[in-house]
Amino acid sequence: MERIGVAIIGAGPAGLQAAITLSQLGHNPVVFEEHSIVGQPVQCGEGLSVFAFEDFSLPKDNEELCVKEFQRCKIHLSDQHVVYGDVNAFCINRDVFDQILAKKAAELGATILLSNKVATITKSQDGYTIQLEGENESSYQSKFLILAEGYKAQLSKELRFLRPEPMIKGLEYKIEGEWSEDLEFHFDAEKYPSGYCWIFPRKDETNIGIITTAKNRRQRLDLFLKEKGITGAIKRKIGGQIPMNGPLRKINDDNAFLVGDVAGMVNPIFYGGIRLAMTSGKVAGEIVGQSLSNLESGGISNPKLYAKSLKKYPFMRKINLKCHNFFYSRSNDFLAKLASILDGKYINRIEKWEKVKVLFSLLKHPSLLKSPRGLYHIYRGFKIARDWGF
Repeated sequence: MERIGVAIIGAGPAGLQAAITLSQLGHNPVVFEEHSIVGQPVQCGEGLSVFAFEDFSLPKDNEELCVKEFQRCKIHLSDQHVVYGDVNAFCINRDVFDQILAKKAAELGATILLSNKVATITKSQDGYTIQLEGENESSYQSKFLILAEGYKAQLSKELRFLRPEPMIKGLEYKIEGEWSEDLEFHFDAEKYPSGYCWIFPRKDETNIGIITTAKNRRQRLDLFLKEKGITGAIKRKIGGQIPMNGPLRKINDDNAFLVGDVAGMVNPIFYGGIRLAMTSGKVAGEIVGQSLSNLESGGISNPKLYAKSLKKYPFMRKINLKCHNFFYSRSNDFLAKLASILDGKYINRIEKWEKVKVLFSLLKHPSLLKSPRGLYHIYRGFKIARDWGF
């Protein structure tokens, strides 16, 4: 049995950023990845906020990585009205993105073991025993554990963490041709309950998808394409599940830490999570790195600092889930009235006198004013989602 300081399960953005941070602090984590190629298969809308690039010093001028840049998005709350939002985002090649992170982690000293699926993890007095699948049945003993295994949460359940439920399912087509000039989000409480359809134009192709709690997603997405007159050939279909309700309450226990999807690090409004995942990985790496250094010098570790340190970030605030619960429980009639008031406006720019104008407009729709707190939750939640939505 090989003894290591830190084991990271999963080579997605969360796990790789944890590895990068630990390596920068002088430690040598081992990353276990079940797939043979980092970043594949791709299960992502491939939109990413420019702030993620700034947070983690990522190359915005890499044409292989950054396909297209956007300064705004269109939010369709009804067929007649369009609301705008500042997004400052890129459409990326997600596999290239993950591979850049993996290369950086490896260059800094992390070990990434591909095609190494973890079968079981058991807690012991000395840390965590990691048993791999396969003929050689290799095992490792690690003092610290960072779980970045994704939404399935199979290993975290063995350690008595809760799964980030409920889940919402997404389906995306990669379609030939560019079918919009902006990022688009289409909401309809009846057609796409608890979710929306999106249009993310790229170079000579477009990612068009649906995320919803409805079961017949393919039929609903096909109908969306028909209604929008989108006739490009479908090059690829992908799908997956995403945590709906944002970060879990319990995200660490002793020396085990949850990061990324397994910790529910997803914005519950637009269901994006790359920047959130990487932030959780960075903070986990900092806390584990500090704890390792303390133990080496005869001190103690303080894993509780992980959750405490994350609390300062806007994506951890309860207002995001409150916005989710209120917004996705509204009827199409409510959304249409709200859209008529916000028509042509940038939802994240409603400040000072613009707020007064909106309030006067709301007086013409008394039904909307029955839930003033809910409207406030939408205002706050969408402002946070501008930066932390994806």
